[in-house]
Amino acid sequence: MSTTDRTRALRRSMVSEARRAVVDGGLQGFTIEQLCERVGVSRRTFFNHFASKEDVVLGIELHADTELLAAYAAGSVVPSDLAPLPSVIALLIEQLHVAGIDRTDEALVRHVFEREPALTARFLSATDTQIAKVADAVRERFDWTEPDDPRARLVAEAAVGVVRVSAATYFDDDFDEATGPRFDELLESSLRLMTAAISTPAPGGTP
Repeated sequence: MSTTDRTRALRRSMVSEARRAVVDGGLQGFTIEQLCERVGVSRRTFFNHFASKEDVVLGIELHADTELLAAYAAGSVVPSDLAPLPSVIALLIEQLHVAGIDRTDEALVRHVFEREPALTARFLSATDTQIAKVADAVRERFDWTEPDDPRARLVAEAAVGVVRVSAATYFDDDFDEATGPRFDELLESSLRLMTAAISTPAPGGTP
């Protein structure tokens, strides 16, 4: 196992253990020191990866995608001939290939929010921050440098819509993971549907 894989596995272990602790006893039911002891890491190691107890529960890692977004902004990671929105979806698929996705873990997250609904505000704030980071990367990649140019933000927000629609299908209780499409296939399908919907003419040919 490479150093990167070991680091990723360690982060997953901390996140999973923190989420189980919240479900069992709430956010105040454990300390960072207790979490570190359960996972077998030092407090210093914890803060190398997460800024707070709330962040480890939500899986908000410090600098987790900094290098990937920088590479994307510089024109690599995904094919250079992709249009802005398809390029962001391709970037998300690349992240999925690296980090993976787990329907069981998603169910655990739902239990976390049921136990600690106050975490929703932190999650939404982190989501807004991430969208802004993606928009900045899009802006740099496509040289949309004018301060009042909204295109990069629109692309990032549209990508979020594609992810949400795809996730609603993938994480539905009736979804059969064994026979259904992979999440990256759902993303690609949702992107095609969005593109087709945007270009669909109004009834009767009226603009």
